[in-house]
Parts: sequence; structure tokens; C-alpha cells
Amino acid sequence: MTLSTREAMIAVVLAAAGLAAWWYRGGRQPEVAPAVPQHGRPDYVVEQVAAVTMSDGGEPLRRLRAPQLRHYPEGGGSELDAPVLRLLEPGQPDWVVRSEQAWVSADGDEVLLEGRVLGERAAAADQPPMRIMTSQLLVLDDAGYAETDRFVELERGDDWLTAVDGMQLWFDAPMRSRFFGRVRQRLAFAEPAAAPDAPSVPGP
Repeated sequence: MTLSTREAMIAVVLAAAGLAAWWYRGGRQPEVAPAVPQHGRPDYVVEQVAAVTMSDGGEPLRRLRAPQLRHYPEGGGSELDAPVLRLLEPGQPDWVVRSEQAWVSADGDEVLLEGRVLGERAAAADQPPMRIMTSQLLVLDDAGYAETDRFVELERGDDWLTAVDGMQLWFDAPMRSRFFGRVRQRLAFAEPAAAPDAPSVPGP
């Protein structure tokens, strides 16, 4: 099937919007599991996906790259191979999110990242580098909610946290999270500064 430029851009923008949502928005816990499509025959395929999502003021918000996008008919959604999503914020380090595969629902409201899921943000002047690692992550676009029932690890500078049975994340301010199963955490505290020597007092 021949894919028009307009159709290709709609598919790519939906995929990019879904993948980016969990970094930006907050909301409610999902009520149903995502309806991941059966692996049938896609109605079109886009090779070497590269897309930029712009703000209303014309500034780039995020960039998406993937070797291949496959769209499935009858509401089956789209699959992406090895997507790399870069989230841009002026004056702040980029978030770079990678996974081995991703599935995006037809309306772009549900995203399932699978395989090795890795989100990284470089250090800035006022914040340490940060990494989030797991093997599967479900994101609900309209709710700004993300969850996994898989092992998850978070690193923030020298601090780290692991949870055996996954986590829930809500991204509205104030951002909040819940961790399940056996949770381990290490907080690295800076060494307290030595007290200054007491001034000498002359004797009588």
C-alpha cells in the first residue's frame, strides 16, 4: 500500500505524542489493560521514521527516531522498532528515552514500551544525572500515568532505588510515585563540613 505524506506524518505524530506523554502530564490510575494488537499483517510500513513535534510558538518539543513503524488496520495501533525519543526543554538537559519496541494505540492515548526501557537525563548545574530502567512500561496519554509490574531501578546521582514488583508514576505537580514488592534504597549523604577551630581566648 502506498502511504501519502499526510498519512505518514499523522502516524508518526501519534506515536511521538504517546511516547512523550508520560514525561509531561499527570492523572489517574488505569482501569483496564491495553489491548495490544495481534501480530497480523500491517496495512502500511514507514521506514526510517524521523519526526519533530513543535510547540504553538514554533519551538521543537521532542524528536522521535525509529528504524521502522508498522501500522495495523481496524484500530490495531502501531508498532515501532527501537524508538529513541528526545524531549527538549530550553535551558535544561534533554531526556532521552529508548526501548527495544513500542506499541501505540490507534488514538495515541496508550503506549506500551517493551524490552530494555531506559530513560536518561544528563546533569545540570542544579541537579544530578538521572536514569530510569525497566523491561516494560505502560503509559496512558490522557491520564499522564505510567506503570510497570516488572523490576525497576531509578538512579539520581549517587542515590538509587529498586523495586521488585514495579511502580506507579503520576507526573502532575507535585509528582508522586508508588513502589511495590521488595524495595531497596540508598541515599548518599554528603560528609558534614568540619567545625571551624574555636578562636583562642587570651588568658587572664
